[in-house]
Amino acid sequence: MAVRKYWTWAQIKNKVKADLDLEGEVFIRPDELLGYANEAIDEAEAEIHTLYEDYFMARKTLTIVPGQEEYALPFDIYAQKIRRIVYNDGSSVYTVFRLKDWKKFESYNIAKNFATSDLYQWFFLNQVAGEPRILLVPQGRDSGPYLSVWYLRQANRLEEDADICDIPEFYNFIFQYIKVKVYEKEGHPNMGKAEMDLEKQRSLMNATLAQIAPDAHNEIELDISFYEEMN
Repeated sequence: MAVRKYWTWAQIKNKVKADLDLEGEVFIRPDELLGYANEAIDEAEAEIHTLYEDYFMARKTLTIVPGQEEYALPFDIYAQKIRRIVYNDGSSVYTVFRLKDWKKFESYNIAKNFATSDLYQWFFLNQVAGEPRILLVPQGRDSGPYLSVWYLRQANRLEEDADICDIPEFYNFIFQYIKVKVYEKEGHPNMGKAEMDLEKQRSLMNATLAQIAPDAHNEIELDISFYEEMN
């Protein structure tokens, strides 16, 4: 079985330069090439999140603090995409549901002002620029690492030569995207073919993602959460 290889930015950069004969090139600056690579990752990441969002599934444990209602989101979360929050204190396990828009403010104030035994719920709070939060309703009543936040993380971005691109199945898309951007700046006569090759790689990536089913169990799940929340 082939071992999955993770390429560093140095390896990606050197391959693209070798493929395009750019080793002695000064027209394309190093920061430009790096920018093209991160643009490629942005595009691949968007396709992945659209077609198979669990590719970047991650988990963070939040510690509940008595009296505390705001909790920081994971620093690497993608577009505030939380898949599930689960409460588990060793004796009780349940889904911490997101409060629905039509009643969340009333529910928050009731929980804030009156003693309640309701299960925890939550919604987003984005009060400070760059610091979105989870608002826990009611505020913390117990103390411990009881909340598991399952979320979709961002793909790794490249800055240094040793940084790893963590989309190993789709490196050919990354390579081809960078080549197209280089050709575009150079006004290269092969630009048209390069764009066609890029779209082929995009189609291949989409087809691969659409077929991903790690356990061969690909039936559509019935979402009954609405009925659960009504009970």
